Amino acid sequence: SGILSKIIVGEGGTVPVGAVIGFIGDVDATVTQSAAALIDGPAASMVSSTTSIDSSAASLIDVPAAAKENASPTTERIKTSPLARRLAEDAGIDLALVKGTGPGGRVVEKDIKAFIASGVSAKHVSVSDAPAKPLAAAAAPTLGGEDVEVSKMRKAIARRTVQSKQTVPHFYLVMPVEMDYAMQLLNDINAQNPDGKITVNDLIVKACAVSLTKFPQVNVSWTPEDKVRYYDKVNIGIAAVTDQGLAIPVVPDCGNKTLRQISADAKALIKKARTGTITPQEMSGSTFSTSNLGMFGVEEFLAIINPPDSCMLAIGAVQNEVVVKEDGTFAASKRMRITLSCDHRTVDGVLGATFLQEVKRLLEAPLNLLS
Repeated sequence: SGILSKIIVGEGGTVPVGAVIGFIGDVDATVTQSAAALIDGPAASMVSSTTSIDSSAASLIDVPAAAKENASPTTERIKTSPLARRLAEDAGIDLALVKGTGPGGRVVEKDIKAFIASGVSAKHVSVSDAPAKPLAAAAAPTLGGEDVEVSKMRKAIARRTVQSKQTVPHFYLVMPVEMDYAMQLLNDINAQNPDGKITVNDLIVKACAVSLTKFPQVNVSWTPEDKVRYYDKVNIGIAAVTDQGLAIPVVPDCGNKTLRQISADAKALIKKARTGTITPQEMSGSTFSTSNLGMFGVEEFLAIINPPDSCMLAIGAVQNEVVVKEDGTFAASKRMRITLSCDHRTVDGVLGATFLQEVKRLLEAPLNLLS
């Protein structure tokens, strides 16, 4: 508690965890060496020039040596992100000529790229007496449009999906499931209790929970120490669409819950996600996740694994299809395709296929899910 005397990072800014965002205390207080030592990376470039920092503390702020040698006195005073500074140096651009659009007029990456695309001659933008590096080739004519700032949830989705696809070796297993008995069972259950309807997704989550209990080798994560972590509980994340983007609420301890308990918990969590009242704790701790696009008519798709889970199940639509029976005759059947995305570091093809067979078996004999 106290008086906020200095704002280092403005509202809406993004900084690493642990970075200094402001100071509480006397407005005229000098930033001590111990406080300045905490300032690094992006936060360092946002320190106001009016803040008094002694020379020993200022030396702790990370500025690349090359940038100090090559930058002009004017350049050093310009608030610039590290990436933007590198791009400017590579292109031979004087940062004083670039208008910053970041917090407090800070020059960021998109500003440098826009400046390069404008085609300004290199001889007018040299940052030193050395020959300027050639600018990038003239950009093609741009289309009309505008860049729109995205929500923090959308940024988190982008960060996690890129992390997943770049670091997790995905492979995929597709399996058809006969859903005639399951759909009939749901109709019978919901006819008796119309106020608390069980959905196809509830049934699938329950089938996954039972299967994960039977195959604990799938209920695991790969750790940064190159180990496999086995989890004591089955916590299943359920992908849900919200106004802000995709959220994955987590139903905890599904292995010890009934179908109706899973259904009630899932509905409550998804409602909280869509109304913006869900907590970070309620969207963390998953050991397995599901994503259902069947309600949109999607037959099958490949889901990106939700780290640190080892698998994610993609669920397609239940559709009427003509199938060939064992006696060679044709019959109409309700079928659904499920696709298991697997992390090959922890789940091999045979293990993934065996697990998927168990999910299929339970959905095709759904009375086993009522106990």
